Amino acid sequence: MRSVLTMLFFSFLFTVQVYGQSKSVFEKTVDSLNLIGQSEKIIPYLEMQVKNHPENEVLLRLTGYQYLQIGNLVLGEQYYRKALSINPSCARCYLNIALIYAAKSDFTEALTYLDTAVAIDPMDDRVVDARGTIYHHLKQPEKALVDHVKAIQLNPNNLQAYLNKAEVHFELEDMDASCQDYTTAKLLAQQLKVNDPAFFKRIDDALLDFCDNSKASFYYQRGVAFYNLKKFDKALEIYDAGLTKFPNNAMLLSFRGNTHLALKDFKNAALNYDHALVNKEGLMRELKRNPRFAYMSEQDIQSYYNASTASIYYNNAECKVQSDNLDEGLSAINSAITLMSNGSSFEKELYWNRRGYIYLLQHQYKLALADFDQSIQSNEKYALAYVNRAIAQVCLSEKSKQSNIIISSKLPNQPFKMNWVMKSKKDIPNLLNALGDCNKAIELDPNNGFSYYVRGQIKQLLNDVDYCSDLLKAKRMAIQVEDILLVDCLK
Repeated sequence: MRSVLTMLFFSFLFTVQVYGQSKSVFEKTVDSLNLIGQSEKIIPYLEMQVKNHPENEVLLRLTGYQYLQIGNLVLGEQYYRKALSINPSCARCYLNIALIYAAKSDFTEALTYLDTAVAIDPMDDRVVDARGTIYHHLKQPEKALVDHVKAIQLNPNNLQAYLNKAEVHFELEDMDASCQDYTTAKLLAQQLKVNDPAFFKRIDDALLDFCDNSKASFYYQRGVAFYNLKKFDKALEIYDAGLTKFPNNAMLLSFRGNTHLALKDFKNAALNYDHALVNKEGLMRELKRNPRFAYMSEQDIQSYYNASTASIYYNNAECKVQSDNLDEGLSAINSAITLMSNGSSFEKELYWNRRGYIYLLQHQYKLALADFDQSIQSNEKYALAYVNRAIAQVCLSEKSKQSNIIISSKLPNQPFKMNWVMKSKKDIPNLLNALGDCNKAIELDPNNGFSYYVRGQIKQLLNDVDYCSDLLKAKRMAIQVEDILLVDCLK
């Protein structure tokens, strides 16, 4: 639940001067109209001048720029392309056309134009910095960082490059480097006497969020960074340091619980989750204090709080189950489900599946089946729910009984070990339905060995001679397959 920095990657280039060192008469007129508060007269003036000077590159670029200012990307692009037809070496034309594509979320095409712009003028810091931001959007942060560093080398006063570099460092989980970039940008802006409250607010919000060690967020942002880098020992160290200062901080406690859970230390994970939930109201206070949530409505903050709290209950349910506390696990997942968000990004299928899993362990097969149905309804491509529903269908049959179900924490893709004992009269339709679910699970995720493990047993119950191929494949995929199931497969 990290705060993600909003990247207005093209706005700064659409709102700054992008022309030559000495201003043309057209640019001076535009400046004058802006100064006297008559900006509505700018485009009519420029259109009239274009008719008189249709091949003036600077005029065409200026007109395109003004259309971008009012959000008219179509006409803005038209004028930049006209300027390009006159001067094919216009790097800034390629730059702004690239940013138009970026505004339409076509980052691949944007990169093509920016590569051309950089090739034409590799010494233009704005062009290089803009390409770095596109790389960031294309999930190539290392390349982005190279371009932002180069832009600063070309122009040490490029404030936007410092901000962009700070955001890339944040995404790369380097909190200290990000803080240094924000601090440098702020000091430089003060030296340059920049008068832009929004610019300083953007920096101050970041500094308050994860650069101020008098706040809990300083510790949990770094802890999450170490967690994402799988440096769990360092994550625990920073959480411990933070909890020394803020012993009841729900955010720190929940994140420390996540780290213990990743290490499969279910006991300590549960202790942290329980402590966090006792102090869950503090989570709301933390969200409201965070400057990055200042723009959000009360309803949005409440939704975020609910989702965050639901996640704590969800993880706590796993810890309880892994510790054989099924009733406590069921209580936790029930609390999580009541807090589930209706947002499209909320993975409801995980929550229904987890409760269904607990019901399976409690031999409440009808309830388990209903939850797996809900899980699949929430996400038809969630493979694990299909294989779990297959288990529920076999277990639900009156003609069968499970001789053994135990929790297995050794392999993440093997929630159960089970051996079914069937009476002579088998519920064939139910078994075929279960087989169909396993087939679907394997179609969705052919690399999940647990699906083959379950399907192999169902095939065996159906007297399908091909059952050994599934069990042996599951074994090759590191699933623990009981020897008794393989007796006839190893002959």
